[in-house]
Amino acid sequence: MNVQARLLLLPFLLLFCASAWGQTKTFVPAVQIQRLKAALQEYQHLDEDNLWTTFPNKTCLRPGEKDPLISGLRTNLFLMGDLPSLASPTDSSFDELLTQAVKKFQRRHGLEADGVAGQATLEALNITPAQRRAQLALNLQRWQADSSRTPQPLVLVNLPEFMLHLLDSTGTQVWETQVVIGQTPKIYQTVPLESKISYLVVNPTWTVPQSIIKREIAPMLKTNPQYLAQNNMVVYRLQGKTRVPVSPSAINWENFDAARENILVVQQPGPHNALGRIKFMFANQHSIYLHDTPAKSLFSHPIRAYSHGCVRVQNPEKLGAYLLDQNWADGLQPAKALQQTSPEKNFYLPKPIPVKLAYYTSWVDDNGEVQFRRDLYQLDALTTPQPEMFQ
Repeated sequence: MNVQARLLLLPFLLLFCASAWGQTKTFVPAVQIQRLKAALQEYQHLDEDNLWTTFPNKTCLRPGEKDPLISGLRTNLFLMGDLPSLASPTDSSFDELLTQAVKKFQRRHGLEADGVAGQATLEALNITPAQRRAQLALNLQRWQADSSRTPQPLVLVNLPEFMLHLLDSTGTQVWETQVVIGQTPKIYQTVPLESKISYLVVNPTWTVPQSIIKREIAPMLKTNPQYLAQNNMVVYRLQGKTRVPVSPSAINWENFDAARENILVVQQPGPHNALGRIKFMFANQHSIYLHDTPAKSLFSHPIRAYSHGCVRVQNPEKLGAYLLDQNWADGLQPAKALQQTSPEKNFYLPKPIPVKLAYYTSWVDDNGEVQFRRDLYQLDALTTPQPEMFQ
């Protein structure tokens, strides 16, 4: 079967896999295993056909332009099914059909869908079918590791996707929202983990980690002595288990030593609190939790890696309502507890709900489209797929 015939059949094959399992079941391991195996076969064919084009660095191809490289752009997008036809493989013009194909490719790769083949888009296009096949195999391995787990409701945060998915006990998605995760330096990365959300805190205080005091707040105070007051922060010295308020001027910020000073910096509840109005608590050794944020503008960015390690949730009130009233089949009910304006208060869930911070960089969605995401934390690069994943 030639390349064009195979590409015409691929979406139907993957859609068949999707329809066989029903709607909105993208994150059911058994579904992903079936879909990824089909995608692996197609990317093997793409690798064997050896028709892939790579692009020079610092290239930018824009709609309306003519450039010899555009014919290669057309070929790659056609091979992946983003461009529906290749009537003229040598066409070097960037027309509307090609613009829409670039946007589709960008959406499948978590990039800004502006239709311009800029640096980030061409970097993704320069990843060869052989490399994508390895990425698919590695993620197939991850999904297979999840397949033996007992089905149960789940808060799934897929870190490379910058999304939170709320799944019911069948694995069907109930709701989703955007998230912001940890920055790419190792000290700030959000660690993949599994736990159970047991309670949430409304109007939380924020106890600033010692590492942030040392790296960010202490240097800031050298140039702006009013920084703590401006941000509603209070300094305490620990005496045993007792917090004793102290004046910021009594601390040697110039040569701050967390162990010697034995202090805490606590931001009080309020509209500018770094945790927003709600935080969601689950046991883990990395002090990671989900929380609200006052920095709402960051959710408009396609790549949302800005935090110090915790996960910021775009719609925390809605997540809280789902977790406090777990009869999801009856529809979402407003949670009065989340509207209270009193000081910090804990609300325990009727039943703890599992949470998984996952690292899936490829999957096949319910439209039969293969999704890829950047290996933001280089965890793919550190792992080699088992040989049987390619079979």
